[in-house]
Amino acid sequence: MIEHRETVPRFRLKGTIVDVETTGGINFQNSPRDPSYYEDLRPTILGYLTGDLIVQHCAESEGEIEDLIGVMSRTQFSEPIFALNTRFERSIFNKFCQRDLWITDVRLGFSGSKWDIRERLGIPTYDDPFEGDSARCDLDWVNGDYENCLRHNRACLLIERDILYSRLLHED
Repeated sequence: MIEHRETVPRFRLKGTIVDVETTGGINFQNSPRDPSYYEDLRPTILGYLTGDLIVQHCAESEGEIEDLIGVMSRTQFSEPIFALNTRFERSIFNKFCQRDLWITDVRLGFSGSKWDIRERLGIPTYDDPFEGDSARCDLDWVNGDYENCLRHNRACLLIERDILYSRLLHED
């Protein structure tokens, strides 16, 4: 398993932003509100940003997914916990780790996709090799391109941090 840690100056986050990358399919026969909507997904990367530290854990094969789930189960996050797609992240943690995390959406007050909000707010892409397309991350992970998958996850965390800070500035 790949573990990467990186200090990212600029903002010091109070709490934790989590972002999970997955492989597998979505069960479109069910509503996104139904946890079984995500039942065929398996986590491949756990990334989180807390304070000024990004931590990423990436399974390098199907055989390492159980190890990643163990990391996800043991990791204690500083609260409050944030994510972009709270239903998705909560479902993954609930299904694989039996953890019911209280997660707040970084977009509260903003409408649209992460990529659209990023563009409207003038947030950089942080060199996301997939331009915000997580489905491409899934395909590259299956093909063993873990470096680009980690770059995508890093970009997601930084973009979500910047959206959260923009939201908090607008609340003041």
